[in-house]
Amino acid sequence: MFSFGSYYLGDYDGFGGPDRRCWADKSEAALRRERTADGKFDDFLKKCSALDMNDKSIFPLTDEVVDASTHLTEACWKTFRKRVENKGCKAKRRQATLEERVASGDHRKGKLYVISITCPVHPSKAKDEKLKKEAAAAAKKKKAEEAAEHKARLAAMHKEKVSETYAKIVGEEHDDSNTQHKTPGKAKAATMDSFVNVKVTSADLLQHAMTVHNKRQTEIRLANQSEERKLMSELMKKHEEEKQELRRKMKSNESKLIEGAKAEYEEVKGKIEEACADKTATVTPSASAKKIKK
Repeated sequence: MFSFGSYYLGDYDGFGGPDRRCWADKSEAALRRERTADGKFDDFLKKCSALDMNDKSIFPLTDEVVDASTHLTEACWKTFRKRVENKGCKAKRRQATLEERVASGDHRKGKLYVISITCPVHPSKAKDEKLKKEAAAAAKKKKAEEAAEHKARLAAMHKEKVSETYAKIVGEEHDDSNTQHKTPGKAKAATMDSFVNVKVTSADLLQHAMTVHNKRQTEIRLANQSEERKLMSELMKKHEEEKQELRRKMKSNESKLIEGAKAEYEEVKGKIEEACADKTATVTPSASAKKIKK
């Protein structure tokens, strides 16, 4: 005896297809081709290392290192490209031409690629160059973050200034757009940047007035909807009670009418039984009936 799901599935996943859960991302043949590509890349690095490191006209040096005969699967290509980049170089592939496909001797129907490697500097300087690029990328990211923070701070200051100007014109009680979500941190930032001249235009004020108006409309709609739901609930409850009372009255009236009909039936039944119980009662024919009979 066995239960469903506990029996051996073999090489199938239980749904009619092969079970790929234990399959490797790279076959042995694919790994051999990847190792071949790694060897060609190492030879390219040795070739670059033998060049004059002081001759700046040589680098960057680009060469087609891996031809179409060394086909790399997608998984192998990702691994190979990562290894190339870790050495401070760049890898790029293009689709092989028809002549290159024929020369490769590979008869697969899929695409074949030719991989070119670019060595930007002498291999002895590649590590330092990579560190410089990483430092430059980190500095660029930090600068972008600081610019975004500065932009957000200016936007917050502008919004606060618009709100203050609006409140002075129409009155503090009319502007409730900034009465919530104020934090000590924002107040501190505004104090630190108080020297910045924030300009407020009529368009800004009109836009702020529209924002306040839309917020007020939303609050009115939400409050009205809440009140409507409450009243409708009470009304439905009241109607339900009225319906139940009406049902009770109709049921009581129905019972009374049925009892009356039963009493009337019993009375009629008694009269019929009383009339039929007198067996001696006879009916005499009339004089006209006798003449017709003669």
